[in-house]
Amino acid sequence: MRKFVCYALIGLGIILILVSGGTYLYQSGTIQPAVVPLPEQLAGLPQSTKITGTQATQEFDMLHNKHFPLISGAVGIYGDQRATLWIGGAPFNFMATDMITAMHNKISDGGSPFTPKGEFKDGKRTIYALEGMGQNHYYFQSKNLVIWLAVEPSIADEALKQTLEAYP
Repeated sequence: MRKFVCYALIGLGIILILVSGGTYLYQSGTIQPAVVPLPEQLAGLPQSTKITGTQATQEFDMLHNKHFPLISGAVGIYGDQRATLWIGGAPFNFMATDMITAMHNKISDGGSPFTPKGEFKDGKRTIYALEGMGQNHYYFQSKNLVIWLAVEPSIADEALKQTLEAYP
């Protein structure tokens, strides 16, 4: 019985250390978000503006009027806003999945400036297509990244293809 108690206490100690370490890493990641690399050009358009790290995650919060638990981020604007790429990194893949699901559900409920135009598969992932504000919009997950592309319809296919290649 004593051995069991000793092993149980050791196991509990290991669990507490892991939880403490994970909490520290999570909190430090959301305080100092990392930079997500962006393509230098998209659909032949040069990158005209780049916002990364803390500035990018703050922009996401302002756009949605709520805080997201992001550990990395970037916003790239191409060709004087002919295309914009938003990327937010969640701490874990399952959190990115939850964010994509929440976006899909909120947009599907209506009251959004976006009109759903369907969804399709690229390998195992789902790409959601929308229209709104004079652009085509696509959002999807790449591992722990949540990616949203807004692009002029005339270059949408090429920009989406390049984005999917950049973030497999």
